[in-house]
Amino acid sequence: MKMPKLFYPFFVIWAFTAGPASSETNSELENIVVQINSLQKKAEELAPDLKNAQALDSQKSAESYSRLTSHFPNAALKIKKEKDFFEERTAQLRALGIVPAESSWGINYEWTLINFAQIDRTRKSFSEQDRAELDAQVRKKEFPVSFNTYFLNFLLAKYKYAAIENSLKKAETGKKEAQLGFDLGQKTKIDVLRSEANAVSLSSKKTSYIDEEQTARSRLLEFSGLGTADLVFLDNLDEQKVFGLIDLLSSVLARKEKNLLARSPQFQMLMMDEKINRLALSEMTRLEYPELVIQGSYLSTGETFNQSLHNPIRSHTVALVLNIPLFSGGSFASTHFEKYFARKQIEYTVNRQKLELENTLNNTLIKIEALEKLVASLSLNVSQFEELYRLTEKSYRLGKSSLFELLDVQDDLLEAKISLAQNKIQFYSLSQNYLWQAGLQ
Repeated sequence: MKMPKLFYPFFVIWAFTAGPASSETNSELENIVVQINSLQKKAEELAPDLKNAQALDSQKSAESYSRLTSHFPNAALKIKKEKDFFEERTAQLRALGIVPAESSWGINYEWTLINFAQIDRTRKSFSEQDRAELDAQVRKKEFPVSFNTYFLNFLLAKYKYAAIENSLKKAETGKKEAQLGFDLGQKTKIDVLRSEANAVSLSSKKTSYIDEEQTARSRLLEFSGLGTADLVFLDNLDEQKVFGLIDLLSSVLARKEKNLLARSPQFQMLMMDEKINRLALSEMTRLEYPELVIQGSYLSTGETFNQSLHNPIRSHTVALVLNIPLFSGGSFASTHFEKYFARKQIEYTVNRQKLELENTLNNTLIKIEALEKLVASLSLNVSQFEELYRLTEKSYRLGKSSLFELLDVQDDLLEAKISLAQNKIQFYSLSQNYLWQAGLQ
């Protein structure tokens, strides 16, 4: 099966840096990567966040069109049938043969030509549509990195569990050897108690790691929309294979370029939010501006509804209405001051958010550089602890090292491996998210 191009460079890097591994193991990891890649494509169709962003984009598109139609003429059909229960008021007219029209139908229409608040509401609606569209694009663009981060955190939890399982097996073997040595007079009671305490401590960690794995699995499924059955192929992986996957999926070369703030999606959404909030302020002064409207009606009336259709009395009116506000209790000045200072609040808030965004990006770049050095240092540290554990175990079997020393090195090795995996995942997540947040891709 051919490996997807998305992960091929990472697999090459891993193959040359992961040390001696059988071709069978490499082939299995390659097949697993293919399955992970297919899961990612499946998740792009199921992820609730993506579907929600797409639905919001569609909603805002329909909403902006609805707002646009408010600038077009509108008409309403009006049908009326009335009954006068106090006919004595029209008795004199009826005596002359003049019967009041009790049935009518007509069309009322209106076309707003100028309304500044209405214009700003339409502009605001289109700006909201642009923001929703950008948000949907950004979420889709960052989804592969987010999906891999959730997936890597799940693999990390599985790795902790697999590592503690291996440590437990060694602890059980050590406990039996300590008991046998004590029975033969070669070990002390302290060695036996120490080996038992170590096994209990590892069992306690195993319980917490089981819970951590379930939590990471749930978060991955909730984010991606996948089902538990989609992850079954990962159930029987051992510690080495899980770490190999983590190493493979998190192996990236960081681009430590200066951020391009104007191209950053977050900056663009910040500018859109500012525009939307400014346009929303027009509601504060909407009663202070003139309005120009064309209004009209067509009416057919008759004594009966049939007469209103076939022999009606018709009337047709049209009017150009200019509404100029003159006095509203002295609120003209206060509403404009209210709008002015609200605009100032938006300006101050946006300037602060711009500064926060730029500082966050700069700090992220510093963290990426620090993590890159830390990962290299931790990789060396793991290699040193592996060699130290090998030598200490050999020394222990020759009777030159104590059980305390062996268990301490074993614990240090476990913590070093977990720390390396955690920091590799953090480096991957930060470095890849930085690219789109800084406008570099």
